[in-house]
Amino acid sequence: MPHFYVDPKDIKDKNFVIENEQFHYLSTVRRFSIGDEINIFDGLGNSYKARIDNIDRNSMSGIILSSKTHILPTREISLYTAIPKGERFDWLIEKAGEIGVSKIVPIIYMRSVVKELSDNKVERYKKISIAASSQSWRADIMPVYNPVNFDEAVARLASKKSTLNVLPWESEQENNIFDLLKENKEIKNINIFIGPEGGFDKTEIDFALKNNFKTVTLGKNILRVETAAIVSASIITSIYNL
Repeated sequence: MPHFYVDPKDIKDKNFVIENEQFHYLSTVRRFSIGDEINIFDGLGNSYKARIDNIDRNSMSGIILSSKTHILPTREISLYTAIPKGERFDWLIEKAGEIGVSKIVPIIYMRSVVKELSDNKVERYKKISIAASSQSWRADIMPVYNPVNFDEAVARLASKKSTLNVLPWESEQENNIFDLLKENKEIKNINIFIGPEGGFDKTEIDFALKNNFKTVTLGKNILRVETAAIVSASIITSIYNL
């Protein structure tokens, strides 16, 4: 059974309250009732076994039976990715959350097709991330940020220490992502930049290389945005044993 997200402010003094959409899902879809035990988490690294003691029209509540504090990963894997069209970004967010990506920052490239996100979409992406944590028994929640321009993101990361900035690029022929990661196993933070469907503009590659970014190949095949993002993140989590 997955565990279900409860806002930390709604877990207090060995009691919990679940309201709004989560309440509807648990009461109507999953059909939890009074006396049932349930697994919940607060997104901050804590999970709980709890019992439902009360259900009314708009909420359910109960008591905490036991708790566990999880040790969160000390190494961060962040995806700075172009925004694929339609539901493909939903899928990317879901799978990234499941495999342990630390955060997603949508990036606006020169050849990006999608260049902005509505507040409603950003809010929906956050809900997808919460659902991914629930499904995978992840103890925290992967944040999904508002879009940032490529140059701004590169400049922000260029001077950070203990950071490896990786840019999978279809024109890279020599530098292999496996070799690069094995040479940098002590690095604590890895940032992956995934370009748009039309590829990186050469000026973007030049700017990234000037700022100590490393271009790598993921193989001979040209991958879609969401495929490249999950392949890259999966390779990194495997090599670093996360």
